[in-house]
Parts: sequence; C-alpha cells; structure tokens
Amino acid sequence: MATNKYPWFKSMGGDIKPLILRILVAAGSTAAIKRGEICKVGKSTARTAAPATSGDTSALVIANQEQKADDVARYMEFIVPRPEDVFEFPLAAARAVVVGDPLAISDSETLAYTAAGTNAVARVCGDENTPRPEEKSVTLRSLTNVRVAFDEQASYFGEISGNS
Repeated sequence: MATNKYPWFKSMGGDIKPLILRILVAAGSTAAIKRGEICKVGKSTARTAAPATSGDTSALVIANQEQKADDVARYMEFIVPRPEDVFEFPLAAARAVVVGDPLAISDSETLAYTAAGTNAVARVCGDENTPRPEEKSVTLRSLTNVRVAFDEQASYFGEISGNS
C-alpha cells in the first residue's frame, strides 16, 4: 500500500488548490485505501472508488484521505486530476524520462514508463533529471519519482466535464 502522502505538487493553471470531491468508498474490509493512492471510480450507479490496478485507464482520482480496514462505507475526499495539475509519483522502476513520456499505472501507488503508450494515463511534465546548462552534459539522470500531468480522458475530470 502507499504511504500516506500528498502527491499534488502544483497547478500550471494558477490554481492554488487541487479539485477535491467526495466520492463513495466501500467498507475498508473490501477496499482499504491510503492517502495518495491512485483510485478508479466505478461506472455503476453508486460510483464507488477503489484502488486502481494495472491497465486502468479512465475515471482516475487520487485519495486525499485514508480508508482503514475497519472503516465503514462512506464518502471521502479524492483529488480529481485536472489537465493543468502536476503530481509527483514514484516510478515502478527508476529510469531516465523526458518531458512528454507516456506513463501507465503499474499499481495503485506507482506509474511505469510505457514506450508504446499502451494504457498511458499521464505524461512526464517535470525536467528535474535534465542537465542544467552549467553542467555541460547530455546525460539524463534516472528518476525514482516523477512529476506528471494526467491525461484528461484518464481522469475522472474528463467524465464530469463531458470530455472523456
């Protein structure tokens, strides 16, 4: 499970806070959720959220609260990624990435590079591993954490805005 973290980094659109909605979750015994975990909102009438799995590509949100194993079903806060929001997540395997590289869900707490763009849900938008001009280098550093922007069609934002 993810460590309780706050992955929202900033908004490129000038917003000072992320978009937060309350979404129904099942009892913790069936869907324990840690803060910072990537979750998928189901398409049923209840629209419950549960931890995302590899291959999930739509209706994604990020837990802003924890749902412990002994918690009852309830509404809890989730961050809804907007196209201009930047998040920081661990990579499943450290690697050198460049701005625009596609990333897919590895599990509910990590993203993975996907060369072919298969199941991509986010794009790299940080250049922390790019050498600065004074370094006079062309070698990218490998990253274990990466700054990303989620694709609108992958986010629950796309559904609620009618753009998915």
